[in-house]
Amino acid sequence: MTEFQPMSPSERQIMRVLWANPNSTSGYIIEQLQRSFSWSDSTIKTLIIRLTKKGYIQIDDRKKPFHYSATISEKAQLDQETDVLLDQVCHKQNGNLLHTLIDKATLSQDDIQDLMDALKDKATTAPTSVACNCLPGQCNCHHHH
Repeated sequence: MTEFQPMSPSERQIMRVLWANPNSTSGYIIEQLQRSFSWSDSTIKTLIIRLTKKGYIQIDDRKKPFHYSATISEKAQLDQETDVLLDQVCHKQNGNLLHTLIDKATLSQDDIQDLMDALKDKATTAPTSVACNCLPGQCNCHHHH
């Protein structure tokens, strides 16, 4: 995969099955998703085809039934999505964005400690202020005025 392709929430559900169960058949994927969603077999197969065209799924068609595997890890996908999100927000708003994510996330005590450690490490090299990355007229930080 060369260029980031956005993933719909429905496509992500397919990928979550494949991340948890590599080398799955379409029957297995269908069975897992129909436990929680009222999607038809053909809807799920369409999503699998769409993800294959986007390059997220590879098909092993050497024997039937075909087996499907993810071509990208869940962490790599989240890293790409995070990069896209951060590129779409004024860099001066990154702190607010992270604060919002932390407020909305369900976190364990270990998660919180890991975040605190990461912030402590980040603080050693962090600048005193962050420059705006927006084009004129895209934000309210008044950097371009």
